[in-house]
Amino acid sequence: MKDSKLAPFVLVIDGDEELMQGVVRHFLDADLGAAGASSLREASRILADHFVNLLVLNMSVQGHSGLEFLEQLQRNGQHVPTIFIADRYSQTDRLQALEIGDDIMQKPIPVRELLARVRAVLRRAETARDWHLAENVTLNDSPFPFCGATVHPRDMRVAFPNGTLAPVGKKEVGLMAAFAATEGLILSRKDIIHRVWGLHANIRSRSLDQYVVRIRHLFRRNGCDAIDALKTVHGIGYLCQPKEGPEMANEGHGTAVAIGAGSIR
Repeated sequence: MKDSKLAPFVLVIDGDEELMQGVVRHFLDADLGAAGASSLREASRILADHFVNLLVLNMSVQGHSGLEFLEQLQRNGQHVPTIFIADRYSQTDRLQALEIGDDIMQKPIPVRELLARVRAVLRRAETARDWHLAENVTLNDSPFPFCGATVHPRDMRVAFPNGTLAPVGKKEVGLMAAFAATEGLILSRKDIIHRVWGLHANIRSRSLDQYVVRIRHLFRRNGCDAIDALKTVHGIGYLCQPKEGPEMANEGHGTAVAIGAGSIR
């Protein structure tokens, strides 16, 4: 299986294994990352292990509904751009497919046209996300307080009490928003990654820790010691608990963990 970190990754789901493998080969030849699944169970395993940018999904896979499969993914929080394919379809099928997916094609499928449609859907998906700095923050979000400073998503800057306006990256904004929204809760690393990068992001805990280190250094360089409220809970994740903030809570959004489960620094 080719799983390129640079090229968009497309998963082709079709019970016709010969057709599926042929489409996968064409995508690989076109410098896309691609894999195939001949059953919905196999597709679910691939979706669990890989970040998939787009699905090419038959409306019927071994007697099971592709529409219902995509609806279930969406109910579970997986929103993957999708092009449906079908031996034939009714106007009702077409409308349903376009309501929950992005495009639909009828067999026989001209591979060059399919490739063109794949690229068009990928471009639309990327454009739709242009306003997103992270999964939990958009450019339209209002400024919010965090550890004694004010974070401005639209400008991607942090305003410090010393008058400095410091630029920050998208994921740093997302992390600060996640911590600010869950003060008093211990968040696991997995929960934080899901909030900021997305449910199926391929990001390691060590990379998350490096982002947090950068945030701490930025605040301390600007004399904002209130960042000490952002604590590492070893073996678990992070806790943001300003001194004047609420006491430790076991309710609210996020993954709350008992203090005794790990050491806090």
